[in-house]
Amino acid sequence: MAKKRKSRRAKKKRRTQVRERALPVSQERMAPAPGPAPAVKAKTVVPTVDFSHEYRYVISDLKRIGIIAASMLALLVILSFVIK
Repeated sequence: MAKKRKSRRAKKKRRTQVRERALPVSQERMAPAPGPAPAVKAKTVVPTVDFSHEYRYVISDLKRIGIIAASMLALLVILSFVIK
């Protein structure tokens, strides 16, 4: 007889239980201690990416695909007139 498989929900529940047991109680999970407010962290600056430089080959590929598709469509139209 085949072994009964656990459902995804049961697996997920089991994983979260294991994680919760493995995590030690930290200061964030406890009640906040009275005193001065914690310092605010500075936001990190994300560098901008020039996508036109990164994907310059895409336009040439799209043009090539368009030319091949148009030529195949034209070939099908020509063949449809020839076969009839």
